[in-house]
Amino acid sequence: MHRRTLTFGTVLAVLLGLLIGTTARSDAARPRPLLAADSRAAAVAAADRAMVGPKAPVSPGERYRRQTVLAWIGDMYSISYGRSYRDLPVVGGDAAVLADGSGRVHTVQTAGDVRIDVPTRPAVSGPAAERTARTRLPVVDRVDSHRLVVRLDASAARLAWESVLIGRTETAPSRLHVFVDASTGAVLDSVDEVRAGVGHSAWNGPNPITIDTQNSGSSYSLRDPIRANLSCAKYGVGGVVTKPVDDWGNGNPTNIETGCVDAMWAAQKQFDMFRNWLGRNGQNGTGGAWPIQVGLNAVQLYWDGSKIVIGHSTGNQWLTSMDLVGHEYAHGVDATSPGTFVEPGLAEGFADIMGTVTEAYANEPAPFDTPDYVIGETINVAGTGPLRFMYDPSLRGDANCYSSAVPTMDPYRAAGVFNHWFYLLAEGAHPGAGKPDSPTCVPIPVTGVGVRTAARIVYQALLLRSGNTDFRSERRLTLWAAKALDPTCDVFRKTKTAWDAVRVPPTAADPICP
Repeated sequence: MHRRTLTFGTVLAVLLGLLIGTTARSDAARPRPLLAADSRAAAVAAADRAMVGPKAPVSPGERYRRQTVLAWIGDMYSISYGRSYRDLPVVGGDAAVLADGSGRVHTVQTAGDVRIDVPTRPAVSGPAAERTARTRLPVVDRVDSHRLVVRLDASAARLAWESVLIGRTETAPSRLHVFVDASTGAVLDSVDEVRAGVGHSAWNGPNPITIDTQNSGSSYSLRDPIRANLSCAKYGVGGVVTKPVDDWGNGNPTNIETGCVDAMWAAQKQFDMFRNWLGRNGQNGTGGAWPIQVGLNAVQLYWDGSKIVIGHSTGNQWLTSMDLVGHEYAHGVDATSPGTFVEPGLAEGFADIMGTVTEAYANEPAPFDTPDYVIGETINVAGTGPLRFMYDPSLRGDANCYSSAVPTMDPYRAAGVFNHWFYLLAEGAHPGAGKPDSPTCVPIPVTGVGVRTAARIVYQALLLRSGNTDFRSERRLTLWAAKALDPTCDVFRKTKTAWDAVRVPPTAADPICP
């Protein structure tokens, strides 16, 4: 590892039977303490039993396959499961179980109550479905994969062909999953892995700042020696940026090296935030992040499924502010977590929240990227000011309150509901201390729990996510997280009130506390 001071400005398949865990030998005089490995094994065994037991909504021919086991809160674990039907993958059918080290299951989260009973032989051929899928993307460079699946949504299960197209939309690269009904040939839906946005380049400080770089002989590179896969390269050229001296950036926001400094700084701060505040081992959950490329000749930046690509503002500054770099990395966190978001706004809202929490963790003083709840506030992207206001999304025309219109909104507009809820949860409606008031959608008092606790609730809810998570599901999952975080129920009540304040309605499945 080399830390350089910079002067800134310059399957296991779950079988239909019980899994037998390890039993410790008893000691009458002094029982052996339960070790972490034993605790994890007990939680996993309990979760596996839940997924084959009477509570599991399994149709004939369905199976669940364990995917990830992640530490949750205290002695609890989040265990996620993929789903298959007669050996076909079920897309949108993920499940998650919350279990503790004593072998007790706290909750099972599944993708609704839809039971699967579909034919497994398609009436529409694979090549015909692929031709239909290609019509959904203006430019198709290649078809990355093509398979027969069961597509599950909130109301129905359908046999479908899934084609993954690599190409471009009118404005950005695309990795588009297109689902074509294998019975009728109609397009059921499509999901793009590339999450694109616009932003700005921002200075960090105070001077001097340090970033982790790598030294090899007489050469230095913008490659993080601690956080696996994190590096910075020039877009379209390839190869990590290197030079003979470990001194980076020249203070010019149009300079690619300076853009790399900003982006690396933001990514490293977010990595540390996940580790120190949320208990996640970096952005990818296994001690690493993803590489960065700076230099795209477009007013946008995006996560493409394997890296962060950064373009420029209309003023030709690289789009490397902490909140926006953190936003794009959060899309990677979303993509490598259990389950899926299905309702517009949840994925973009989650990314805004994680970018904002990164600012709070870094806690830079003015005039740098200070902690706030405004997205893209340090530059005028196109003469219109900040991109989004979390404390009052309507200031940019985004949704403050949940309604029947939200599911069909543009994702950035719909994200206002999630952003607004997070601000109310973190700060309350009238936080004082120079922080802005936030209008509520119903006249109820709302008191905040602090940004770190609010961030933990959002992240722990992510680890309980199942397939097709909508706003009502997100409300339920955050309530489970709040209940686990605070046995006094104070945080639970405040989380519930914040959802009520943005009009996301409860469901019968919501937990109660106490």
